Amino acid sequence: MKIGFQAWFVTKPYTGIGQHCLGLLRELAKEKGLECIVVIPERLSPKNLPKGIPKKWLHTIKPKKFLLHGALKKWYWERVQVPQFFAQEKLDWEYYPYPCPLPEKSPHRRAMTVHDLILWKDPRYKGNRLKRYYHRQARRSLVFMDLLFTVSAAIHKELGIPAAKVLPNAIPEMPKNIPANRDSKEALVYLGGYDIRKNVPQMVETVAGLKHPPRLMLIGTALHRSKLYPEVPEYPYTYFLGALPDEEVYSALKSAKAFLHFSDSEGFNIPLLQAMSIGIPAIVRDTPVNREISNDSALFLPKSESLDSLKEGLSDTLMLLEDPARRKSVVAAQKKAAARFSWKKSLNIFLSQLKSHEE
Repeated sequence: MKIGFQAWFVTKPYTGIGQHCLGLLRELAKEKGLECIVVIPERLSPKNLPKGIPKKWLHTIKPKKFLLHGALKKWYWERVQVPQFFAQEKLDWEYYPYPCPLPEKSPHRRAMTVHDLILWKDPRYKGNRLKRYYHRQARRSLVFMDLLFTVSAAIHKELGIPAAKVLPNAIPEMPKNIPANRDSKEALVYLGGYDIRKNVPQMVETVAGLKHPPRLMLIGTALHRSKLYPEVPEYPYTYFLGALPDEEVYSALKSAKAFLHFSDSEGFNIPLLQAMSIGIPAIVRDTPVNREISNDSALFLPKSESLDSLKEGLSDTLMLLEDPARRKSVVAAQKKAAARFSWKKSLNIFLSQLKSHEE
């Protein structure tokens, strides 16, 4: 089987789509008798080549320079350059790991994965007229696909296309010997982005308002400053660690008191899966995706948006975790839930669906 893989995000591992591309491609590389044509938008230096992906699979197609605006370059690359390149190749499938504007027809079968519906439905991400048109065209491309995936059952239900299949995300295999991190001992750790739906300012204010605030360590970075990335208040005992290598992320998580996540919208929530896998209690928003990923084993915050309610709920949850038996029970349930996901299992779903649609 030969697959054309559009990989704009493969060099952006801090994004969910980037993790999806890397995880799937690394597993595809282990399969015998399978080849991928992986199209990326920039030439990579040897030290920046993604580990586990054959160098011979990577093909660079640079966005056209005559388009001065970065968003238009990406749009043209997705809509014209990559489909034209794939059309010249002898492929069994073209794979698009996220919705993007595509031509109506292709000489090959095409598959696409939907990670969430946030940019289509959430008014906070409405954007200007050009962005709204782009997202309409990206959503329209779904009807041109021979096969659709969603990364969770919750998004499958929200999308409302019964023929779509669930292709879960996962996390890379964790290092075997993860050192302890003294700085994060007994601290709460957040891992993720800073855009508006993550509610990081609200999370920081909630922790700061506790009677005895624990240290809060924030791992991640804002892409830029705008209304979509609100400023996060600074309080004593709050530490901004920025983006960290995987080894340091797991080291910080391993030693922490708990993982804390206030996001109200996720397609899959990879950070939650990372926290559950490492073996610390996860305290998260009560959303369908978080219930699905944790198999209802996560510790859920109150649904109320009031700061007093959130402080009370978080305080009660942290008190509950002071009981060693209760903490051990929560960790065991969450690790069991996390074990249901792996890139190997997801690859089996991916390939079996491609093969079944060829018959």
